[in-house]
Formats: sequence, C-alpha cells, structure tokens
Amino acid sequence: MTGNQAPPARVEGRRDRRAVFFDRDGTLCEDADYLNRWEDFKVLPDIASLKLLRDKHFKLIGITNQSGIARGIIKEEFVREVNRYFIDAQGFEDFYYCPHHQDEHCACRKPEPGMLLRAGVEHGVDLTRSYVVGDKEADMLLAKAVGAKGVLVLTGKQSGSPNAAFVARGLAEAVKYILSDI
Repeated sequence: MTGNQAPPARVEGRRDRRAVFFDRDGTLCEDADYLNRWEDFKVLPDIASLKLLRDKHFKLIGITNQSGIARGIIKEEFVREVNRYFIDAQGFEDFYYCPHHQDEHCACRKPEPGMLLRAGVEHGVDLTRSYVVGDKEADMLLAKAVGAKGVLVLTGKQSGSPNAAFVARGLAEAVKYILSDI
C-alpha cells in the first residue's frame, strides 16, 4: 500500500475530519482495463463537482487496486503519475494504491480495509463519518468494513449493490447525495 506523497504530520488525538475516498478507474476516470498509457486516460466529465466537497472541508483521498503492477501490465511509476494528476489537478489530499495481485491476499487490496485505515490515521479522518465512492462491490464492502457509507456510481461495469447506501448515476449525483447527508 503506497501513498504518492510523503506522509503528512500525524494528527495526534484528532480523528474528527471527514473524507470522501474515491476509487480511480471507472469512478474518476474511464476504466481502460489496466490503464497503462496516457492516451487511454480520460477523466469523467463531472469531476469538477468534487470542488463542492472541498468547499465543505471534506478531504478527498484516492484508493485504488492496481494489480496490473503485479501482473507486469502496468509500470508502478505510471500509476504514481496518474494518481499525482488527481492530487495536483483535482485537489486530492493523497492517493493510495495496492500493487498486489488478488492471490496475494494482502491487507491493502480492496475490500480489505488497509488503505483506509492507514489514510484515517495519516489524515486524522473519522472513517465512520466518511464516504467511499466507487464503481464496484469491493468499494461498497470496503465502506461497510470501516463503518463508512458506500456510494456506488454507475460509471463502471456494475449496476447495483446491496451494500451501497446510495446509487448515483455519476460523480455529480454522488456529491449531491453526500452534501445532503451531512
């Protein structure tokens, strides 16, 4: 499990901040089925709506499984560069990724909570007051595992989830739900 930035100063005793954790492929950008070149990188059109969350002091943090690294399909440096785009251009606080293959059964591969637990500590986030937005059941199970609310976006391949608190057509509708829920 790897973040793209140096760890922020630890927030001792404070874990009251809210965050929205976003999956990457199929949620923030089109799912290119192992995104491994810039020519296939396409940010979803309603990503500008995330500014509304920042305006309400939510931390935006990315979380993504990238088994293509372990499979030799994607270079880890390229994953870092794409994740860095969301930090630099979209105002994300941090972006975590799991480079492991699912057969490795690591603690950071979604739906396991490793990335969220680490982010919660490093960013002083109360996970039970936070949200996970993603396009797969693993994202919804991740939210459930830490007591967050899961928001399934229909911009990927999945059409529903019994574990989602809300199902949104896209990012703008997910943002609207989160802001109405606070």
